[in-house]
Amino acid sequence: MTPKQLFFRRLRSEWKFKFAAWSTITDWTVALYIIIPALIIATISYIRLWNQLPAWAARLPIDMPLLLISLFAWTGTVRVFLEEADQLFLLQRGEWIRRIICSGIIYSAICSLLTTLLAFFILAPFLLLGYGLTVKELFLLFALAFLLKMNISFVTQFVSLRLKGWKEKAVLILLFIPTQVLFVKGVKLLGDNPPLNYACCLLLILALSLLVRIRLGIKGAFLDDISREDQEKLKYVPAILGVSGVNIKKPSIKRKKPVFFSRFNHIFGENSAANRLTEACIKSFLRNKNVLTSYLSLVFIGILFVRTPNWSMLILWPLLALALALWAKFHWVDLITSDYIKLFSWPAEDVHEAAWKSIFFLSTPGFLLISFTLGFSLFSWVGAFCILPAGFGLNHCVAKLVSMWKQRL
Repeated sequence: MTPKQLFFRRLRSEWKFKFAAWSTITDWTVALYIIIPALIIATISYIRLWNQLPAWAARLPIDMPLLLISLFAWTGTVRVFLEEADQLFLLQRGEWIRRIICSGIIYSAICSLLTTLLAFFILAPFLLLGYGLTVKELFLLFALAFLLKMNISFVTQFVSLRLKGWKEKAVLILLFIPTQVLFVKGVKLLGDNPPLNYACCLLLILALSLLVRIRLGIKGAFLDDISREDQEKLKYVPAILGVSGVNIKKPSIKRKKPVFFSRFNHIFGENSAANRLTEACIKSFLRNKNVLTSYLSLVFIGILFVRTPNWSMLILWPLLALALALWAKFHWVDLITSDYIKLFSWPAEDVHEAAWKSIFFLSTPGFLLISFTLGFSLFSWVGAFCILPAGFGLNHCVAKLVSMWKQRL
């Protein structure tokens, strides 16, 4: 076996695992009633964008799509496809490790290229029709975004290898803010000067080649690479398997003093088992940075969907309520199956009541924001406030239905 064959063997194994995870929730009913309608709605909306942009798009400055592209450049990482068993068999063979890492870098570049193409495919109507970019300028902007994304992936990985804790976060913040400003302002300055665009692309290519050489020459980062690879492999799998009732525990770093509810205080006045379980679910949600981030991301995506003043968004509206309720249920299942909660015996009726309350209280704030945006896009301020009672009632019913679904604990 050669290093190339070993890399493709690991790549196939990972994709088989992800496909098996997706197959647990994607059957013909899900495809027929959720995936296919969503794709049809998305296709119709995208075609309408090419025919006529919404009124709100004309009022947005070009800084907005450039900021979105710059934020997108900070997503993703560089894969190396190393495994824990390599320290027994391959760590002594430096050339094999080097070639596997090199293959992982090429794979990461291909993935970044495809995701950047998808992002620009979505933004193309706004950039070409709304802001008057030419095809050549769009291609140059695409090249800048792709090269910036690859450079940032290497830089953030180097920071995570050298620094830990608050130092790592501080350095990333110091890098993040100037990058956003430089990209947004720099692209606007380079728009009318193609030679400078080519020079910037060449500079980013040279920087990328230097970063690749540095990455291939790094030693002593094997355990960090293994930890990061394990996280990447299971990045979306827990949420996917959670739909089918499989719960994967992920280790988390506990704070000595939580940001929210640092003292032992109650949310509800009545001291019942259902209320205590609901409080535990809400507090664990507010104290977990990763959970908060994923929740806000889901709400933000929903807001972006309903920003288009299109009556077809009313079909998507209940699906967004269902998505938030399912996300809340995943968090609830993670809590109720935790080792600490399982130390106690909870009556079944209290567990069911706490499940409904937790799903309802966690999903309501985000869905009301989405509903407010939908009402505003369709009927301006009057619709924004009038749709809130309907959104509250819809979310109440969806949370009740989702809490009644069977879940293997």
